[in-house]
Amino acid sequence: MNKSMVVIALALSLAACKDDRTMSQKAGSAISGTAADFVAGLGEGVDKRMNVTLQADPGLAARGLTVTLGKSRGMGSKDAAVYVVADKAFKGKLVARALDAEGVEIGRAAAEEEFAADDARYVSFKFNEEMDSQLVRTYAVSAR
Repeated sequence: MNKSMVVIALALSLAACKDDRTMSQKAGSAISGTAADFVAGLGEGVDKRMNVTLQADPGLAARGLTVTLGKSRGMGSKDAAVYVVADKAFKGKLVARALDAEGVEIGRAAAEEEFAADDARYVSFKFNEEMDSQLVRTYAVSAR
């Protein structure tokens, strides 16, 4: 059943309901609700596709840091962002290594960061232009 048939069926079903709205108002409500659900689902799918797999170095926990989510910056971008939560203050360098499907490092980026205790934010890592971001399967994050 295609979308236009679904919309017509919804409009007819709504017309059979007893309320004060006209058939066009009922159909418009059904169409706008379906469109909103479609757009929300589409955005969620794109957002999930940007997620990346993370490996957190055990040394992060010793420094009071946790990484919870990683995202690529989109098609063709060499950059990635990692959400970092700091339980205690931290000042230093965070390093992200880009790993391919076999776990081989194919890129590395670092960011100087300073976190207060009980702080959190996305940290952006800018990789070299030569890195092929389509080969990246995992980002391994550590602190120095």
